[in-house]
Amino acid sequence: MAEAHTPPRFRVIAGALYARETTPTAHRVRVHELGNGHLEATVLPHYLWHEVDALSDQAASDAAMAHGHIWVDGRWVPADLSESEKLDRLAKNRERSTRRARTQVRRLCKAKGLTTMLTFTYQENMHDRDRIARDFDVMVKRLRRVAPDFQYVCVFERQKRGAWHAHVAVPRVLSHYAYKGQLVRSYDLLRSMWRSIIGGGGNVDVSRNKRIARSSARLASYLAKYIGKDLTAALAEGDSYRASGRALPKPTYVTVAGDLGWGITALLDLIESDIARPGAKFHHALLDCGGYYVELSPS
Repeated sequence: MAEAHTPPRFRVIAGALYARETTPTAHRVRVHELGNGHLEATVLPHYLWHEVDALSDQAASDAAMAHGHIWVDGRWVPADLSESEKLDRLAKNRERSTRRARTQVRRLCKAKGLTTMLTFTYQENMHDRDRIARDFDVMVKRLRRVAPDFQYVCVFERQKRGAWHAHVAVPRVLSHYAYKGQLVRSYDLLRSMWRSIIGGGGNVDVSRNKRIARSSARLASYLAKYIGKDLTAALAEGDSYRASGRALPKPTYVTVAGDLGWGITALLDLIESDIARPGAKFHHALLDCGGYYVELSPS
């Protein structure tokens, strides 16, 4: 397999110019066993940096200024940002946070084995995000009186008209639950609890989307797309998602010397037994960065 080549990159460290090799010297294999038959893995290139030369005073000055520093009292310090620069930095930070949150939501849904999506709504055009967060927290507390080990991942979404609702991934919902000494139909109980909390009309709907029904992998991708849907509004939203615990199994790392082909071979050797599992669904793709991605899920 051909080696990945990237344009040369440079950075300044302690007054010296460093260049990154254009061809990776090794590849890092990352295997994340999420449980419930789910696995995600990557092979990413690893590049070495080498010192090119010490910079002249003028070149060091140019590099510092290019990175937003100014000379004050004999040393370089970060310059104050303009309002537009602050907003630009804030937007970029939010985009990075959104990508991380989407990945975390996807993995949590798989690790918890969540297969059903509920949507909590208000009858009124409710614009207060803090309120839906509070109401949902109360709902979780009441549900745990009925199902103490209740697991979920929740994402709040704002509709075009401005109204908030909550998309909540949960395990399979039983047909009935024991409540105050009686068996009660599950969705009647959920709706009754939710309406008593919000003080009136509202609903708890179960998704009828056949693509995501009973599939943690599909549900995970579906739920993750709601995070950061409106980036401008998301800047002030607070938490991107809620979950019943955010701990995930630790991934395994292996560094393999050589090109991408060696890295892929090492990865496939590591997950050979997972691939051979009856009914396992195998998805893979080459990445733009010169890496490789694998996803395994149960049938």
